[in-house]
Amino acid sequence: MALVVFCSISVLLLLSYSVTKRRLHLFERIVIWVFVLLLQNNFIWMMGLNYKLVELSHHWLQFLVYDSIRSIIVPICMMLYLELHEYLDRKRTKGLIGVLFIMGFVGIEYLAEWLGVLSHSGNWSVWYSVANWVFNVLLTLLVFKRIRFMARKEVTI
Repeated sequence: MALVVFCSISVLLLLSYSVTKRRLHLFERIVIWVFVLLLQNNFIWMMGLNYKLVELSHHWLQFLVYDSIRSIIVPICMMLYLELHEYLDRKRTKGLIGVLFIMGFVGIEYLAEWLGVLSHSGNWSVWYSVANWVFNVLLTLLVFKRIRFMARKEVTI
């Protein structure tokens, strides 16, 4: 069940990202993809191995589903957020889109828990997930802004 749900979400995100107008350069997309993967791996390593707050399923199919979440769904959603952030003009709408994407990320995490892909310990609070995704979105946005600044600085004649 989880495989079908998250593979469907992955395919829909890939299709929606392929038809949207791109405002990110290929280099920016690659760096953002790698950076988001780095954040996800470190989060699971810290929370799972060190603090025992999150545990991944030991079944190989469920782990494959988690890998699709980590490798496809989250980076594409993050790039869609950055595309929208560059497209929108008003700060209020940018903030609203940020909040909606953070709620979507938390929803994906709890959908994965509900489908048995991962499990949170009894000490876990929903605010930990919200704080994690706020941190991830803001840090990715700052890295994106820094990449844009450096690229603009290099190209200026």
